[in-house]
Amino acid sequence: MDQIRKWIQENDWKSIGIIAYYGYFATNVLVKAFGYDSSDQIYKFFMLSGIILLGIKFITTRYTLREVVIIALLLGAGMFIWVMTKKATLLFLFLTIIGMKDVQFGKLIGISVWIRLFVAAVMVIGSVYGVYDIGYKTTPNAQYVEVPVYSFGFNEPNTAYLTIFLLLILLVYSYYEKLNGWWFICTFAAAFLFYELTFCRTGILVFIFAWVLIAYDKLIKNKYAKFIFVLSVPVGALFSFVMMVFFDNENSVMKMIDRYVSGRVHIMGEYYQDQGLALLPRNQELFYASYHGLIDNSYMHILLYCGWIFALVFFAVIVLAMVKLYQAGCYKELVMLSVFSLYAIMEQFVLNGFMNPFILLVGILLYPNLLNQIKEGKKEEKHGKISYSSNS
Repeated sequence: MDQIRKWIQENDWKSIGIIAYYGYFATNVLVKAFGYDSSDQIYKFFMLSGIILLGIKFITTRYTLREVVIIALLLGAGMFIWVMTKKATLLFLFLTIIGMKDVQFGKLIGISVWIRLFVAAVMVIGSVYGVYDIGYKTTPNAQYVEVPVYSFGFNEPNTAYLTIFLLLILLVYSYYEKLNGWWFICTFAAAFLFYELTFCRTGILVFIFAWVLIAYDKLIKNKYAKFIFVLSVPVGALFSFVMMVFFDNENSVMKMIDRYVSGRVHIMGEYYQDQGLALLPRNQELFYASYHGLIDNSYMHILLYCGWIFALVFFAVIVLAMVKLYQAGCYKELVMLSVFSLYAIMEQFVLNGFMNPFILLVGILLYPNLLNQIKEGKKEEKHGKISYSSNS
């Protein structure tokens, strides 16, 4: 017993917990990067491994009373939503944020970059050489002409493009201070090449939008003009709400928008007409009773499934975190959040912290030191001391 007690006292449990968290994050990024979901056995194995690692992080971390209270509220809300909706996305988001104490956000980005680079290389090269099914098929373009597309071993061409999009965005963020014309040419060339191969209009549109925001941030020096980044989430949510509630198939503008986003607005409108809105979360079986398709809009997905109360609190918390980032001068983080706020109009994955690590920045409200780390990283960049694992 004395030897066991001595071993417990001598080990740096805090560091062990932090390493376990990085393992948890890497495990989940890897499984999501390969496109696995809850129906795959390998996904269940990696998920179980990740949960064990996250559990190690929880039991090796000391929390303040304030943190315990907020964590209890997050767990309560996450569990309630999971039980009611039968969807665990938000619960895992909350768990991932809770585990972020003493973790460096920059290292999470570094982990994401290397894993996604590895997966992209494996899937693309493997598809070209026949290891994976290249997924050839045709799809109609805007002129209703059938064009060839490829999924490169993934279940859909859009998933393949998303893999490249996320990799490019993470690289752009990692080297944000060094961005120049060559970065734009090279990343845009890669994005456009895979657009031609997958015909993912959503992805290429958001990637162009990303560079517009980057240019705006680089060229506009007025701090107050950059508050526009903070408005991206409320504007995205309001736009989605208006399109859902007032969708009219006879309106030429709405019909054009709906066609460009592959019928997503029409689907939301149908669910709104059938189910309406509620104050609290609802069981997804209600939506399956009158199934119209996937609700590929993160804003309205939360509103329709989780209800008014949670949706308003959730969006308010994100905006508050963005205000904190704005006050701290963390503009490149705001740029990334704004990019994903546009993608949120057309996809659900934005709510997943392993695919969109920038949503984890909400953790600065729970752990203020996370914001301090990001600010310190910005100071190092200004003095030319940039490391790949820095927090800015």
